[in-house]
Amino acid sequence: MLNSYRAVLFDLDGTLVNHSDAARAGVITWSRELGISPDPARWLALEQQWFLAFERGEVTHSGQRAARVREYLCEPKLSEAAALQLFNGFLHQYIASMQPFSDAAEVLEQCFDCGQLVGIATNGAANLQTAKLRTTGLWDDRLIMLAAVEIGAAKPNPEFYARALDIVGTAPSDTIMVGDSLPNDVLAPIAAGIAAIHVDHAGTGTADPRYPTIRGLSELLNAP
Repeated sequence: MLNSYRAVLFDLDGTLVNHSDAARAGVITWSRELGISPDPARWLALEQQWFLAFERGEVTHSGQRAARVREYLCEPKLSEAAALQLFNGFLHQYIASMQPFSDAAEVLEQCFDCGQLVGIATNGAANLQTAKLRTTGLWDDRLIMLAAVEIGAAKPNPEFYARALDIVGTAPSDTIMVGDSLPNDVLAPIAAGIAAIHVDHAGTGTADPRYPTIRGLSELLNAP
């Protein structure tokens, strides 16, 4: 399934690592440290709201972090600096709670063994995403970090994929994307001429029958 491509791009959160569970655990511990009642469902809803705003280019990456803290803590007058300092407390707990999906390391290693270029195509910041990969044992110096903050465009913006391909050094036809978001990791790369595979770890039923969907990364192992 992957072997015919020179480069494989993997989304990170929800694809290689379990972002949702880590965010829930992280915000529970962080909230207790702040002396407030944890509300992980509300935190995750705010994350989705503000991260989508970032992806649309309406706020900066740091701006969406600050907005989430202000709303979660009901402190609309918090300065961005103060909000980001508080957000760092969440990040510490979030990263500490991060776990890889059980088949992620083996899939990455197979790609390396096949001599493929392997990129991490993510809407996060490079330092945070690298920390997650190191914490979960997935980091490898051969990985190519393709982080939206440093690239200057976020998925599903076509510019993200154009700049990512420039960095990796492959043509769209030589590249495949693997990720859990249909808009970001399937529809956008396909529109850019890149093949794509949708990962639905949770079996949410959000798969589109027009595009290949797998329930786990292990389905990619040794597949033709």
